[in-house]
Amino acid sequence: MLGLVLLIITGLSGTVAAEESPSSMGLSPVEFFILFLVISIFIGIVAVLAGVGGGVIFTPLMMGFTPIDGLIIRGTGLFVAMAGALVAARPFLRRGLANIRLLYFAAVPYSASAVTGALLAVYIKQTMGVTGEAFVRLSLGSLVILIAMLFIFAGGRIEYPEIRKVDRFTQRVGLAMSYWEESLGSVVQYQVTRSWLGLILFSGVGLVSGLFGLGAGWAMVPVLNLVMMAPLKVAAASSKVLIGIGDTAAIWPYVMQGTIFPLFAVPCMIGLIVGTIIGAKIMIRVKAGFVRYLIIGIMLVSGLRLIQQSLTMLGYI
Repeated sequence: MLGLVLLIITGLSGTVAAEESPSSMGLSPVEFFILFLVISIFIGIVAVLAGVGGGVIFTPLMMGFTPIDGLIIRGTGLFVAMAGALVAARPFLRRGLANIRLLYFAAVPYSASAVTGALLAVYIKQTMGVTGEAFVRLSLGSLVILIAMLFIFAGGRIEYPEIRKVDRFTQRVGLAMSYWEESLGSVVQYQVTRSWLGLILFSGVGLVSGLFGLGAGWAMVPVLNLVMMAPLKVAAASSKVLIGIGDTAAIWPYVMQGTIFPLFAVPCMIGLIVGTIIGAKIMIRVKAGFVRYLIIGIMLVSGLRLIQQSLTMLGYI
């Protein structure tokens, strides 16, 4: 990371992001780097306290309230989600919390759809111009408001779901596993069900993640926990690892298009990781309920801002 920081400060990347260089915002490279580092640390802290992924806040907030190109922000959103997931993946895999069979099962539809979504984002940018960007912002704003509503009204997650019947398809693919639960001091044996429905939903989640540059944890955990009935800890751990797999693939269309701007991507990545670490320590001492509603408010404001921008681009305002 230190090497990347030094490389970025000494020179800017020659990509299509040149028009979003610090000089266009009236900032020096160092000021630009520090500004987005601080903003990303704040996002990382608040996201952890609210129990959501940083990407679901990062992308709509940056698109709604900064002059940076939307495709660059969405590519950076995937980059940030990928980096955070890869950092978290190792302990989850080592402790057996992430179901390796479930990962193999879900990685293909999620990764393929995420790559498709990323390619679609690049295609819209190249062929539809301002109109395409307006429709993307309108769709993202509506989606962000929907996610905020889900956080408010959706039913609670189930720590240890009870499965009455496992369908034949799920039995054949063999997704049942076990893990050591520290709080119980014993091994938890569990099964999952409705894996055929999970395949369909993973494909949809991947498409949304690749197209909009959102972290997919907000959707993937409910799919694993409420649809496939995996234990909550297994769902959360498997979700993190799956994001690392799928977004690593989906990031390449953005990389090949030249929209990963290092001076913007690296401070955001470092900031969100540092913010996540700080937020995890703060969480022990504070009540996160208020912060959760603060995040919902931020998402609603960001969603409305994106919709307002899209209507302005389309000439309705």
